[in-house]
Amino acid sequence: MNNDEIVSDIISLIHSDTQSSYVICSKVSSKIFAYLSQLQFHENQWNELIAAAEHFDQNIDHPDLQQFRQLLATISHCANDCEERNYTLGRDRNTLFDSINQLRNLLKSHVDLRCVLLKKLIEQEEIQLHLIDLMNLTGMNVGNDIHGVLCDIVDLLCQIDSTFARTNVIDHPIVSNCVRIIQTNINSTGDDNSKSTVLPALSLLSTLLSTNESFPVHTNSQLTNASFVKSMFELIETNHEDEDLVCASIKFLLSFNLRFEYPHKNPLIKTLLSINEEISSRELIERLIFLFNRSIDPTEHKTVNSIIKLFQDLFDDGNTANDILLSDSNRRLIIEIISRELSNRSCADESTTAYLSLLELLLRSQTITPETCTRIDELQTTFRSYLSCETCLHQNRFIIAEIIGKHSCFSFE
Repeated sequence: MNNDEIVSDIISLIHSDTQSSYVICSKVSSKIFAYLSQLQFHENQWNELIAAAEHFDQNIDHPDLQQFRQLLATISHCANDCEERNYTLGRDRNTLFDSINQLRNLLKSHVDLRCVLLKKLIEQEEIQLHLIDLMNLTGMNVGNDIHGVLCDIVDLLCQIDSTFARTNVIDHPIVSNCVRIIQTNINSTGDDNSKSTVLPALSLLSTLLSTNESFPVHTNSQLTNASFVKSMFELIETNHEDEDLVCASIKFLLSFNLRFEYPHKNPLIKTLLSINEEISSRELIERLIFLFNRSIDPTEHKTVNSIIKLFQDLFDDGNTANDILLSDSNRRLIIEIISRELSNRSCADESTTAYLSLLELLLRSQTITPETCTRIDELQTTFRSYLSCETCLHQNRFIIAEIIGKHSCFSFE
């Protein structure tokens, strides 16, 4: 390799790990080469240097671990002082604000690099006591800006150590405080300060919902409260130009919806249907269709497509959402997306069953004509291909037979 290729590779390696700009990566590589040029290596020293780098990352006195401990101790001290002063911050405000921002930046760098160096530290009892002090601050009068950073920090901690979410966060009042923070600021999200508070609270709730752990009764009643659910739908419709808020709200709703098995007991579905005459759901439906078309699932659930799950719950036979919430053009578009997906999927794949089930729901109460379904020929071809395949799942065969039995236009006999 020539010198230009070596330098280019080094810069690319730094960028791939740090996601820093190439200008910064180039400057870092220059400093590395300048330092190395001053050294004289013996024969096996390169291998020893690699081992030394690994040892540095595992060292209990790693600088990041020291900084983590110091910042937590400072934040814990501020929290205890705040509690003594009747939950107001006073002279500690600047110290706390600087400390939590440094801690957030430290944690974010570890999450971005998928580094679990801090995981063992988070498991220590002394550290967890400091983290409880930190979470307690979300219930104190410390200001929206600090509340937002605190939610961000806890969310990042949960991403580094998922056990922390289940054992320390789910049962902590911070969850109720997140709901309160959202409700308090939901009507002023146009204000940057309020938005920077609501977004982390939504993100933390979505992370906790993904654990599938049960919330305390009080917290669960807050989350399922019709007023709170309604405010989430309003947030999407009234802030449709704010990409960050809408995406965070939809991810929360999709994560929350995964918790409910039966649509008729699902507070999201019940609320959405009950407020239909008050609030349009156009933005929500169109966003969901957009994500569905791009095969993007914001929840990144391992086994369930959260968008298909929400559509299935909405259009279940037990309610009239199919007619109330879906325009003819949107219904046609969803069917077109399903047709495309089915033509590219294996009939032996369990994920294919979800697409077929949704298609059957959409077609169940419809009169199928070339105007209401523009993909009759394509679906007919796909059905024929599936049924002729020996590895086609029994459930997929059953759903196709149901569709053909109700809509003769798909029959190929």
